[in-house]
Amino acid sequence: MIEISAKGGYAPRSTAAKAGMPTILNLKTSGTFDCSSAISIPSLGYRASLPPSGVTSVEIPPQPAGTTIKGVCAMGMYNFAVNFN
Repeated sequence: MIEISAKGGYAPRSTAAKAGMPTILNLKTSGTFDCSSAISIPSLGYRASLPPSGVTSVEIPPQPAGTTIKGVCAMGMYNFAVNFN
C-alpha cells in the first residue's frame, strides 16, 4: 500500500512499489480544494475528483519491473510517480 497526500501538490512525489504484486494507492486529502483534488492516472485510465477530506483508494494491477505509473492534477501543474522494482 502506498499513501500519497494531495494538497497543494502530491507528497511524496516519487515512491517505489514491488513489481508483480497488486498495489493499493491511497490518495489522502485534508481540506484540499486546489487542482490536486482532480487527478488523472493516464496509464490506468483513471480520472477522479477527490473529496475535500478523506482517503480514495485506487487499485493498481501487478506491474512488471521497470514500470512507472504517473499521476497528474487536472491542470498539469502537480504530479507524482510510482516506480515498480
